[in-house]
Amino acid sequence: MNRNWCWVYRGFSAASLLLIAVTLYHWGAKEVRGDPAQVFVLTVAGGVALTVAGGLFSWFGISVVADVGERGNGAALIALAAAILSVAIMYAGGSLGDGPSYWNNFFSGGLAILSWFLLWLILELGGRISVSISEERDLATGCRMAGWFLAQGLILGRAVAGDWHSVATTVHDWAADGWPALPLMATAVLVERRSRPSRRRPFPNWFMAGLLPGMGYLVVALFWLWRRGAWEGMP
Repeated sequence: MNRNWCWVYRGFSAASLLLIAVTLYHWGAKEVRGDPAQVFVLTVAGGVALTVAGGLFSWFGISVVADVGERGNGAALIALAAAILSVAIMYAGGSLGDGPSYWNNFFSGGLAILSWFLLWLILELGGRISVSISEERDLATGCRMAGWFLAQGLILGRAVAGDWHSVATTVHDWAADGWPALPLMATAVLVERRSRPSRRRPFPNWFMAGLLPGMGYLVVALFWLWRRGAWEGMP
């Protein structure tokens, strides 16, 4: 087992937990903000969410244990490191704003994370990214997917951020603020079909076919966040 690669992934997991804790401490609900005990409880719950999400990654054809730990697959490491960070962003987004109970946070974050996995499933069916990453070990695909995972996490995390009013309002805001995730998914399917390894191009350039498209996804997400501005209840 390639322990060094596993430690890199664990480092990203630890950074994801730290992101959750810092976000809660500075921008969480009034009852949570600045309270170490409250922040600790919600961060532990975030750790559980990250663990469950990490276990689900293998269901989509890219495994932390098999691809990163046993095979030392750099493309898988890049993609999964971004994926776990993206889950943390969505969990943290669901905890932004005031609400009457922890369950409001869990519902909001869970809604974002569930829709993120659904979009990944559609992309997998349409673009076969697991084959490119796990079997072809294509670094360009890993870079593209890292950007896509983070972009979707930012969009969906922002979509569930804000003060809690009701389940219906949360779902409405998720749809109204998260709709760019759909065209971004459709774009990614087209990009994957064109850019994945083939007989004519078995080794796509990691920069032109990987980093640039991945950065493009992130630019779209950041532009959307800028357009939406501050979430309701932002301190």
